[in-house]
Amino acid sequence: MTQTSDTPEAVRTFLDAEQSRAVLLASRPFTEARDAVAAWQIGSTLVLFLLMLGFASWMGPTPYLLLLAPFGAGFFMRIFVFQHDLGHRSAFSSARVNDVLGTLLSLITSIPFEPWRTEHHWHHNHQGRLSKRGVDNMNSPMTLDEIPERPAEARYRIKKVRPLNIFLLGAHSLLIERRFPQGFFPFRESFKDAVHNREAMLRAIAWTLPAHLALHALVVLTLGWWVSVLVLVPSLVLGAGTGGVLFWIQHNFEHTYYAEDEEWHKANTAVYGSSYLKLGGVLRWFTADIGLHHVHHLNPRIPNYNLERARRAIPELAAVEPLSDEDLRRSFTHLFWDRDARRMRPAQGKLDG
Repeated sequence: MTQTSDTPEAVRTFLDAEQSRAVLLASRPFTEARDAVAAWQIGSTLVLFLLMLGFASWMGPTPYLLLLAPFGAGFFMRIFVFQHDLGHRSAFSSARVNDVLGTLLSLITSIPFEPWRTEHHWHHNHQGRLSKRGVDNMNSPMTLDEIPERPAEARYRIKKVRPLNIFLLGAHSLLIERRFPQGFFPFRESFKDAVHNREAMLRAIAWTLPAHLALHALVVLTLGWWVSVLVLVPSLVLGAGTGGVLFWIQHNFEHTYYAEDEEWHKANTAVYGSSYLKLGGVLRWFTADIGLHHVHHLNPRIPNYNLERARRAIPELAAVEPLSDEDLRRSFTHLFWDRDARRMRPAQGKLDG
């Protein structure tokens, strides 16, 4: 079950259908929402966020405020993970409370709630399916045997997949592309037939940015322009870019999982195809345990505050090793899926000549 860069070079095996069902069943007790915990998480985070903004207002317009950007980015990431949980309707026991609070938090993050939730649900239902590549570009690797057929695309991938580029791509995707319908892949031609909430998504896209800008205007009027310009904007960009890197390493690592439709099982996408990024206490808090992505993908109805308990209790999840430094490096070098060995590989001389 251990997935590390030291795993022997052999054809890997995965959970079969019966084993997958058993693991999914074992996850169900951890989906129980604890409303008081969720309310405390969100409420205390917003209070601390406002205290940081109040401190920035008291400091006045000084370039030293840029030093708050990493903390502001952490707050934005934590609030976005809450929005993400609310989109799964996992944080609270009431679907309506999840939806209303998720919509309100989207005004802070600037990421429209309904379209994000729609495409994210699709991601959960199809991640790891080789037949669904090309829709979710963040998680759509080429295979080794496709390199000779599309060498230019392979070279472009090798050239562009770098941590800084993924950071910039994440910031651009979340803060610019998500202002328009085409920034969400449910509005693209290959996906549109599966969409049943198109009008709700369009409404969310139309009013989320104006509402977010109205919050900035309120900050300027009450706390000072410098709080918006020197704290909120840099924090949002830094948080979005860092989030892009986190998205990348959640599924793009050497011992990930892809399969043809007839062999695909959702539990394998979690246990093998989603990473375990072990973070220290402060980073765990700011990311609300999203580093336990293998647990989240097993059952997205598990709220963030139950992820660690589920990881410890379910043997298949407890056996997954966290990504090592070498694993993280290979996330940006092993970019092609080897169908035979069932792992990601570098180009391996396929582009020679």
